[in-house]
Amino acid sequence: MKALLALVVGAATGVCAIFLHLVFPPFGLALAIVGTFTALWSLGRYFGSRIYKSLAAVGWLAIFWQGAKYGVGNEILIQGDNLGNALIAIGTLAIITAVALPAA
Repeated sequence: MKALLALVVGAATGVCAIFLHLVFPPFGLALAIVGTFTALWSLGRYFGSRIYKSLAAVGWLAIFWQGAKYGVGNEILIQGDNLGNALIAIGTLAIITAVALPAA
């Protein structure tokens, strides 16, 4: 059950980050990065294990993978502009940092 919750938290964080970076540029980008880091870090503190932070990161990356691909109507949520590239690059660094920090 903890694993499923970690995946859901990671996916929800990814969805929020995608929509925040689109709605409030450039402040939404900063809020998305800080929110991603905080959600994963606090999940590790809550469960006391790095495994759950890694599962949340997998959920986050799955949402970003779908957001960066073209949809049925050729729509794309993470565009290839400066904001989209920064979200993917800095977001990935935030996830790596959050997972690397000790859980307890």
